[in-house]
Formats: sequence, structure tokens, C-alpha cells
Amino acid sequence: MKRFVSIRWKIGGLFFLSNVVLALVIVFWVSHTVRETFQKEVIERGRTIGHNLASSSADLIMNNDQVGLRYLIANNMNFESLDYILIQDGEGNIVGDNFNGNIPLSLQVDQESISNRGETTRLLTVPELKTTVYDLWIPVEEGLVGYIRVGLDTSYVQASLNKTIQVIVLSVLAVTLFGGLLIFILGGRLVRPIIYLTQRADEISQGKLEKRIEIKTHDEIEKLAEALERLRESVKIALKRLEQQQSFKL
Repeated sequence: MKRFVSIRWKIGGLFFLSNVVLALVIVFWVSHTVRETFQKEVIERGRTIGHNLASSSADLIMNNDQVGLRYLIANNMNFESLDYILIQDGEGNIVGDNFNGNIPLSLQVDQESISNRGETTRLLTVPELKTTVYDLWIPVEEGLVGYIRVGLDTSYVQASLNKTIQVIVLSVLAVTLFGGLLIFILGGRLVRPIIYLTQRADEISQGKLEKRIEIKTHDEIEKLAEALERLRESVKIALKRLEQQQSFKL
């Protein structure tokens, strides 16, 4: 015996599958686009912090005012993705930091590595902090006085991206559930006349021709019902003629 799947379930399954594919496409596109947007936003904030520090720290660096530099750093450590701020003099010595002097070794550089360095951004793994950062270098007085280094945690970008994807997935899921319920209800209205016509066609095949076939759906199903009604009438007339011919022969 053949197993049949209702049209309602077929339409619902197709709708669900199309929504899943659409969700995957959206998530892929969002992951690519939004990640770049958040990354640019974080780095731009880091540059803003660096430039503000560079414009107000030159005299403090030249006077080796470490207390003033630490105070300046503390006032700028309020951005949630900010891991560190380092202030280096023109010789590469770190004269200000937020580590209270316990600067991770991976953040310490020699003089050669900073000579003639302009404003740069690099991706840096800091094992001591167990994270990866965007390491921004902002020159102070074109690097003659020193550099401001700003470390921005990359996990902030990933966390923001995850929240965005979560919202998208939940939205698609809500639309899918609502759409599936709507299709289930409307599908019942679509399938009901088809089931009726199937039963009537089966009755016609069994010779049950007295009951008229009437459906008002104002679409192709109504035309199908009219065609099946004409078939019923034709079969009924043909059977009557056949009975009359047989009675004459007798």
C-alpha cells in the first residue's frame, strides 16, 4: 500500500526548508559584513583614544612624569574592549601602563622595532592575557617623542557578532513558526476540497452517481470540480443508455 504525504505537509516542509536556507545565507552574509563593521568601529574607537592621549601626553613623556601618565591612562580605560594602554618614549621605554609595571613580555619591544614606525594596526596574540588584540600604534609628535599603544580585545567583536546572529536566528525562527502555523491553517482549506473531490471520484468509479459535485472555491479546484461533475453526468447518462439498450434486447 502506497503511503501518501498531505499537500499541507509538503507545502509546510518546503516553506521550512526555504527559511532554513534563507537563514543560512543571511547568517553568512551578516558574519562577513557585520564582523568588518564591528572591527572598523572598535579600531576607530581605539584610534580616537590613541590620538587623544597623543595630543595630551607629549609634555608628560618628555618630563618623564609617570604619575601624570598613569592618571591619564586611568581616565581613558573605560572602553569595554580595551585591554591595555601603553605609553612609550622615543627610545622605546614604557613610561606609562595600566599593568602597574607588570607588563606582559609579549608587549615589550626593542628600539629597532619601533624606529620610523608610523600609525599602524596589527593583530597580536598576548598569551599572558589569554587573548588576541588589535594592537594600535599612535605616534606622539611623529614618533619623535614616543608612541601610544592601545590594545583592543578581538573577543568584543565576536561577542557583538554573536548577539547580532542570535537576533537574526530568533527572528527567522519566529517567522518560520508563524508562517508554518499559517500554512497549516490555510493548507487545510486548500486540501479539504481536494480530499472531497478524491472521495467523489472514487465513488464515481464505484458507480455511485446520484450525488452532485459542488464546490465554490473560485479557482482551479472549482474548475476541476465542474469537470468532474460533467464526467459524473456523462457516466450517468451512458449507464442509463446501456440499461435501456439491454432492456430492449430482452
